[in-house]
Amino acid sequence: MVLSRGAFDPQPIIAAVLRGETDLFRLLVREYGLFVRGYLAARLHHLEDVDDVAQEVFLVAFDRLNTCDPAHFRQWLIGIAKNELREHWRKQSRRAAAMDRFREEVATVVEVEVDASFRLLRAEHIERLLDCISRLPDRVRRIVRAGLDGVRADELADELGMHRNAIYQARFRGFAALRKCMETGGLDMLDLSNGESAR
Repeated sequence: MVLSRGAFDPQPIIAAVLRGETDLFRLLVREYGLFVRGYLAARLHHLEDVDDVAQEVFLVAFDRLNTCDPAHFRQWLIGIAKNELREHWRKQSRRAAAMDRFREEVATVVEVEVDASFRLLRAEHIERLLDCISRLPDRVRRIVRAGLDGVRADELADELGMHRNAIYQARFRGFAALRKCMETGGLDMLDLSNGESAR
């Protein structure tokens, strides 16, 4: 049945397996296992995939042993290995596509939630800023709002009857007060009035 390592004859073993001596199939696995794994290893990236696909090759070979030509058993095994490789790649492709869809779905959900959180945070931030502006003294509030609206200091100085430097100083104090208000909710620690008191 087995003359030497270089003259292995699978035909008697195949015949015996087909007669019911199924445990002898292990001799075929032992003889051709390295050959099949080498063929697969040249085409797969991961060792665990090589072992998995090789196992499938021999399972299929056992199930279909009655269809093989014993004189061309090696070529028949390679044909099975090619089919199992294609099936493995199809599964990998489907798995990768499913993972890509999953990532896209997660990204969409996260993006929607982040966008909603940002809008809520932005709305709260704007509401708080407007509340802080409303708590400034009248003249300082006018100067700050004019700055936010892009009104030039020269125009505002003429309107309020103030020197331009006084506008700059009042605007600086106003913005400093707003920063404090946004952080702590209070304006009482800063002198904004120049004769005016915060309302």
